Amino acid sequence: MDMRALENAGAHRYPHLMTRSLTIGRVRGIDVRLHPTFGLVFLWVIIDWRRLGAGLGAAAVVFTLLLILLVFACVLLHEFGHAFMARQHGIVVHDVSLSAIGGVARMEEIPDDPRVEMLVALAGPAANLAFVTALTPLVLLTGIARGFSTLEEYALTVFDPSLSGLLTTLLYANVLIIVFNLLPAFPMDGGRIFRAALSTVLGRDVATRIAVLVGEAFALVLLVFSLIVVQSVILALLALFIMVVAYAEDRAVRVESAMRRLRVGPFALWDMGGISPDQPLANALRGGPRDIAVTKDGRVIGMLWRNTLLVELAQTAAGRTVGQVMEHDPITVDINTPIHDAQQVMRDEGRWALPVTEAGMYRGMFTGDRFLHIYRQVAPDPLRALRAAIERGPLQQFRG
Repeated sequence: MDMRALENAGAHRYPHLMTRSLTIGRVRGIDVRLHPTFGLVFLWVIIDWRRLGAGLGAAAVVFTLLLILLVFACVLLHEFGHAFMARQHGIVVHDVSLSAIGGVARMEEIPDDPRVEMLVALAGPAANLAFVTALTPLVLLTGIARGFSTLEEYALTVFDPSLSGLLTTLLYANVLIIVFNLLPAFPMDGGRIFRAALSTVLGRDVATRIAVLVGEAFALVLLVFSLIVVQSVILALLALFIMVVAYAEDRAVRVESAMRRLRVGPFALWDMGGISPDQPLANALRGGPRDIAVTKDGRVIGMLWRNTLLVELAQTAAGRTVGQVMEHDPITVDINTPIHDAQQVMRDEGRWALPVTEAGMYRGMFTGDRFLHIYRQVAPDPLRALRAAIERGPLQQFRG
């Protein structure tokens, strides 16, 4: 349904939500995973079959299970439409996951360019549309073989346990997938297209908030409809899914915006100005093992990584200097670099620390620990904030 659903909820932001999924295959370098909730679909089929009538026979059960597998294969096709389009624009796709309420393509990041986001969002429904186009002649041929002459006769075969019924139901399901995903309710594909269009006029932050509000309003209506009118657990779960993901996306975009406004300079650790390349290697342990910038005349000329330091000291350090072990030509960032960009560099280069400079002069070290500390301050845990608010209740407001 959603081209990434969780990320910006992206992959690196909510990794814990996918850790228990089971990998069942790999398509062009992209893992296909099954979330544990996927088993609820088959449990629901068994319960519903026993409740509505076992008199339908084993053939009806086989038909239903086959239909479910094929429908989820269409959902998988939808998600790979997003994934392949994203990869064409240089976005890393980690995996595609199927759950009881649909599919999710986990990407490293949501494209900032509204045009690219729109293309990625459209690619999913486009994949289903291509399938509908290919399937329509087969549906027509099976109908002609059975003597159908009106559209009503085709419609009556939906959920009919026959070959024509299977093909017609698949066609019907894909049309529903296309229509439902193109609704302008974030985080559905239509909501992302809506957000991308608004972004060109209002900016990403404001566009996201508007799209999220529309999405949550739609989810609320869907929840009421599912509980009161049709009494469908699946639709209720889908409504809750939309609410949760819309909230997560809004929160992620707000955090990213804050990280783009903040600069690394005020958060860099001075660390005594680094260490000279002429210093004995053992001197680098003063203050504890850590990643250290190697400086000369106030300029960064190398990096002494903690792991390298410990390995070299464990082997032989007699007479060796920092300059003999350091990494030359290190990557540095300016004090005015946004924290978001610095973290991207750290992620792409696989580094846990970056020297920070001002006009070429060393000003401190920006580390992964600092980033995590800032992230927790900018995006506090809602439950933790609630507990803190409760602890600051009426009795404690009178203290001091």
